[in-house]
Amino acid sequence: MLIILGSIGAACIVIAFVLFSAIADPMVPVVILASGILLIIGGIADRKDRIKKRKRSS
Repeated sequence: MLIILGSIGAACIVIAFVLFSAIADPMVPVVILASGILLIIGGIADRKDRIKKRKRSS
């Protein structure tokens, strides 16, 4: 899950930086940038939670 969310988040961040130079309205890239960052954070949190569940069950 971390790999999937991380790659989608990284793609969103790259797209946001491209849109900063292409679009006059800065709100769209900021929203996409925030979305990418939250996706990466969600992937990291999911990985940590899975590790905790494995430790509890064993």
